[in-house]
Amino acid sequence: MRGEASSGFSLVETLVALAVIAAMSALLFDTVSTNAHFAQTVAKRREAVLLAQSLLAATTVSRDSHTVADTGNSHGLNWRITRVARGGGARDSGVPLEEVRISVADSATGRGLTSVRTLRLAR
Repeated sequence: MRGEASSGFSLVETLVALAVIAAMSALLFDTVSTNAHFAQTVAKRREAVLLAQSLLAATTVSRDSHTVADTGNSHGLNWRITRVARGGGARDSGVPLEEVRISVADSATGRGLTSVRTLRLAR
């Protein structure tokens, strides 16, 4: 009966198939994890950009730019407003300007997420 063809899988074939399935599953889980982390990072940066734009609008539109605090925390984001006088001399056409810069960082890691700046007439 040695000449008969056997039906079914041998133990070695089954173990090789399981090893291939395990390797593919590990790659799939790693890809899904990386994708989830990337999506979370993008969402955090989007929130930081919206916060920075909102603060920039509040700072540049109001008559008294100092009504907005220079630092703060909002929903896990730390922000800082820096104001620097620019221009105002005869060489600079005599128009007093102020540079307003807003930096937003992640509260948990301290890593900077975004920074926006603009020039406005000094008041």
